[in-house]
Amino acid sequence: MRSKFKWIFTLLLAFSMQFSFAQERTISGVVSDATGPIPGANVLVRGTKVGVQTDLSGKYTIKVSIGQTLVFSFIGMKESVVEVTGTSTVNVKLQDANNTLEEVVVVGYGTQKKKDVTGAITSIKGSAIANLATPSFESQLAGRAAGVQVTTNSGVLGQAPVIRIRGVGSISSGTFPLVVVDGVPIFTGDVGGYANTNALGDINPADIESTEVLKDGSATAIYGSRAANGVILITTKKGKGGRFTANYNTYIGVLQPVKFLDLLKTPDFITISNEKRSNRGVSAWANGTAFNTDWQKAVLRSNALQVDHNLSLSGSTDKTSYYFSMGYNNQEGVALSNEQTRYNLRGNVDQKIRPWLTIGTNIAVSRTTNTGLNVGTNSLSGLMFNAARQLPNTPVFDVTNPTGYNISGPSVGQGENLSIIANNIPNIRYVLDNNVLRSKIDRTLASLYANIKFSNSLNFKTQASVDAIGTEGFTYLNPINGDGVGVAGLIRNDFSNLTRWNVQNVLSYNKTFGESHNVSATGIYEAQQQRVSNFFAGGNGLSSTFFNQNVISGSYTTPISGGSLSENGIISYAARLNYNYKEKYFVQGSIRTDGISSLPTANKWGTFPGVSAGWTVSKENFMAGLENIVSDFKLRASYAEVGNVNIGNYPYLGLYNNAKYADYNGIAYSQAGNDQLRWETSLKTDYGVDLSLFSNRLRLTYDYFINNQNGLILAVPQPISLGVPGNSISQNIGALKNTGHEFSLDFDAFRGGKFNWNINANVSFVKSEVVTLVNGQDILTGDNLLREGESPNAIFGFKYFGVNPANGNPVYYKNDGSLVQGNIDTQAYRVFNPANPADISVASSLTAADKSIIGNVLPTYFGSIINTMKYKNLDFTFMFRFSGGNKIFNATRREGLGQNFNNNSTEILGRWQSAANPGDGWTPRLRDDRETFININQASTRFIENGDFVKLDNITLGYSFGRKFTEKLNIDKFRFYVQGQNLLVITKYKGLDPEMEIGGVDLNGTPRTTIFTMGLNVSF
Repeated sequence: MRSKFKWIFTLLLAFSMQFSFAQERTISGVVSDATGPIPGANVLVRGTKVGVQTDLSGKYTIKVSIGQTLVFSFIGMKESVVEVTGTSTVNVKLQDANNTLEEVVVVGYGTQKKKDVTGAITSIKGSAIANLATPSFESQLAGRAAGVQVTTNSGVLGQAPVIRIRGVGSISSGTFPLVVVDGVPIFTGDVGGYANTNALGDINPADIESTEVLKDGSATAIYGSRAANGVILITTKKGKGGRFTANYNTYIGVLQPVKFLDLLKTPDFITISNEKRSNRGVSAWANGTAFNTDWQKAVLRSNALQVDHNLSLSGSTDKTSYYFSMGYNNQEGVALSNEQTRYNLRGNVDQKIRPWLTIGTNIAVSRTTNTGLNVGTNSLSGLMFNAARQLPNTPVFDVTNPTGYNISGPSVGQGENLSIIANNIPNIRYVLDNNVLRSKIDRTLASLYANIKFSNSLNFKTQASVDAIGTEGFTYLNPINGDGVGVAGLIRNDFSNLTRWNVQNVLSYNKTFGESHNVSATGIYEAQQQRVSNFFAGGNGLSSTFFNQNVISGSYTTPISGGSLSENGIISYAARLNYNYKEKYFVQGSIRTDGISSLPTANKWGTFPGVSAGWTVSKENFMAGLENIVSDFKLRASYAEVGNVNIGNYPYLGLYNNAKYADYNGIAYSQAGNDQLRWETSLKTDYGVDLSLFSNRLRLTYDYFINNQNGLILAVPQPISLGVPGNSISQNIGALKNTGHEFSLDFDAFRGGKFNWNINANVSFVKSEVVTLVNGQDILTGDNLLREGESPNAIFGFKYFGVNPANGNPVYYKNDGSLVQGNIDTQAYRVFNPANPADISVASSLTAADKSIIGNVLPTYFGSIINTMKYKNLDFTFMFRFSGGNKIFNATRREGLGQNFNNNSTEILGRWQSAANPGDGWTPRLRDDRETFININQASTRFIENGDFVKLDNITLGYSFGRKFTEKLNIDKFRFYVQGQNLLVITKYKGLDPEMEIGGVDLNGTPRTTIFTMGLNVSF
């Protein structure tokens, strides 16, 4: 009996072994695309580390068990998944990833298929900007999204760019978009210290998977009170692909000023300087030709070094996804003392605990150190203000001086000249070499989430996050020469802490009913609180230049300290409902209610609705037969109301602040309250068309938008007799209107073969208009004017006629069209008669009443064209960016024509010298004591120029080595590339760069740069 059971057991074991061996089998096949086999494609057994790559014929062989899943992937192709059955041959044809209709884009608090989107959203892949040598990623968004303007108006590292999404969002409040990183709203702007700091500069571009720009109301409405200026969503990388991957990316580059100011050299400088004096009938200023110093080249680097290293480790299993990275970036700025160093660490981990529970964390830690300089446009030690005025016939250094520099007391040394330089300007090279302005930023951006999957349709996610920034600032101003002379030396330490807590609970539901009705719903609860504090201490009157590293007790005579503290919070409830029928008819609605502590009780809560609709016309029966031509055709429309809470902390309260009366400390009335104040609102309307043709080879997008900004906060003047601080009270009175057209094109000219060529282009036409001001009254700030019916911040000034050829006087238009000349000798205005230019007998005037709007400072059109080509292992990309329709007040030009004892621009050589030698007809006669009269210290059409330009913004040539080479090194990828940025500017603008303007005024800015880079991308 026992032997019988033994026989049966043996038989069963044999059958089970045979069955087991039958389960594991060898699978082989070919991986191809539309053009043929794909060598180097990845074939991976999902949930394991087992994987192979196809050979040169696209063939593969792999051992796998029945029931397991094979994942086929290749760069630029859509991933294909095949479950193993009884067959031993599996051939796979991968599809081009350019089928954009199947892409998933990030939206507020979730994702959507691109073909289901009914709002205006632009997605930018992180790979497009990861290898660009820039101080922060957002400066390279310029030109990559229709309707979005990104301007970096200086070459100073750490300075935040200006970002406008579909026009100007406010008059007096914040206009920066809301920026959300992995679902976390983060701090933006300057975060403290004494050097320029940009909060977005802490983000490592190499960690970015994609950036979505939400532009219209339906896309932004889910963010309610924070969405008036648009929303930028940044998604960082996660592990994927089922296998471990290591990526190392590095580049080294050099930068140089895009252009130098054209300044006089010594011979012309002496001629011009002494002519200023001789025209007045007094003794000469300038003397000595031993030196011909280029002060710009003495303080600006021509070969500034930039280095970047990034290492990432990523992968995934069936339960775990991970991405870890570390980065180092060091960049020298174009100015000698300007430098930025950044260290980054990031860890993104997602872990499936149970089939229904996933937890994850995103943690990014960074340290960014910026060393800066005085960039004041009217500061004696301001970089370009100073360098452009230095006397070229004087040296930078002087070995006979104890300091080694050419200085004399608080001024630069005069050399052989017969006078000291005007305004006692210091030696700017000494200032840069000895003063210190520094900001060190330690930042932690961390979030922890749990995702509960109740069913295939119902999902709940809870997330807690913090953005914590600690900034340490330090400044030291040397007492010998420069900014510190007036206070006998200065030293400061500064400490700022910015903390923002955010909690989100998101319940989402997705269900398809009857194979036709697709419903998704999202419910959101969000709470946020932030606290910003600052403390500084230091002193003036340093006992010794030795104490230049930190505030040291007893090293100064006059101690100084101070600080600040602010807090605010937001509580929000939101919901979104999406419905579509057969992915043909789409309706989306959202509503958000926000409560903010910065507003009075009566207006603390606001409700922000949004609605959109879409119609996929290409799925209608009447489009049948056109599938080979029209791949997709959708019409979209949206409307929403959103808000702007960048209005400061508690602007509605009547406030008191510290004040001194004689030697007594006390408090004083500092802000008049308005308990009716509310946030600013924006009513956004959008009509859009999405069209894809010829199997998605050509993709076109068009949007027309109307943004009405209402309830803008303005300072309403109050009678002086009321004693109101600032003689004004803030009220919601102002209104703006932005309208525009956006066109985008994406065209695969060649695809699927050895040669691939993609053309991506966009152009936007935007008009901004001031609608309502206080009692319709103009608001003039410097040279910028706000006037109802006009573009915001238009340039306001005089219209210039030219030079009187008879006497060299400047001639202007009055408002009635008549002409008036300024008599340089008497500083009196006289009528100018072109028929009798020598007549200066009739008195006249030139007053503020003769001013008019002479320039719109906002571009009315802008866009770009990006070409991406690939031939076998060679890739080539270049981008042209363009902008125009705006005017720039080139105040730097005006200052280059100064009448003081400073250097001048070469333009002054065209001055009027006599009736027989009238010069260029534009530059008046010189005279040293008539500076304000000759170069009238206000805007005029004499210095108004077109801001139109076309730039070769970026060009990259790369080569990816083939498998024979990579297999020898046992790596997956080895790519070498060279790159240039801002290489060519086509413009009639006479300044350094048409983007170097603030409010339409270009004044003594630090030059922007041209960058040359070499880099490597390596994957293991």
